[in-house]
Amino acid sequence: MAFQDSNYSGYWGKPTATIDWCEKNYEVNYYVAEMWNTISNLMMILLPLWGIWDMKKQKFAQRFFLCYLFITVVGFGSWAFHMTLLYEMQLFDELPMVWGTCYCIYCLSIVKHDMKSKYIPNKLLLLALIIISIGFAIVYLTWPQPLLQHFCYGILVAISLAQEIKLILEFKCGVCKHMFIVALGLYLFGFFLWNIDNIFCKNLTILREQIPVFFRPFTQMHSWWHVFAGYGVYIQVLFCIHSTYDYHKKYQQSNVLLPEHMYFSIRWQKSNKKY
Repeated sequence: MAFQDSNYSGYWGKPTATIDWCEKNYEVNYYVAEMWNTISNLMMILLPLWGIWDMKKQKFAQRFFLCYLFITVVGFGSWAFHMTLLYEMQLFDELPMVWGTCYCIYCLSIVKHDMKSKYIPNKLLLLALIIISIGFAIVYLTWPQPLLQHFCYGILVAISLAQEIKLILEFKCGVCKHMFIVALGLYLFGFFLWNIDNIFCKNLTILREQIPVFFRPFTQMHSWWHVFAGYGVYIQVLFCIHSTYDYHKKYQQSNVLLPEHMYFSIRWQKSNKKY
């Protein structure tokens, strides 16, 4: 993840971020430091924007709006980071990742809470997560070590996954289980590609020089991390929505929330099958 000596110079000047990625800087466009790592963030921008529109249309609880909003903010932050490789834009990417995961943990903890109640549930956990979010930001601004962000984010993701497993075991919901497996599979595959990009950067760079230009974007493993991880996190929000409504059973037993269109949305459907 060190800066590459052979990189071109571009509009945003010398990178000030604490990390750089395997894609050569300004190789494609003078105004975009990492073209493919930038545009791949559309998965974390367009998809949650669709999710916001869809949840409004289906009148899902407002708590899920922030879930989608945090993904969108991370998408824009990551776009800005990879486009400029400036430290300020790196923070725009990395801080919301931690904050958004904290909010996800909170949403998973209040699945059983009445969605129509104006009472704020689980205030102690909410306060603790706010303190963690602020504390992390202060420490990270003081000690900007990428491994610190990776470690804290990884721990929070693991906690959210443990919460989801607990809900699956408690509710015995087949749809929840299937959505969890798909989301986790996508996320872990993206994480695998993220590691390939970091560990085998030199090999990938040599490979790109030996293949036609058309195929080079497909070898940008960090870009694929954005695609698969973004998709996986989006489905995790759908998991949270489904598990919440499944617990409260607001609708008749013959209706069930099922994923549609390759997990881009969930819809109420009539079904005699038991899930």
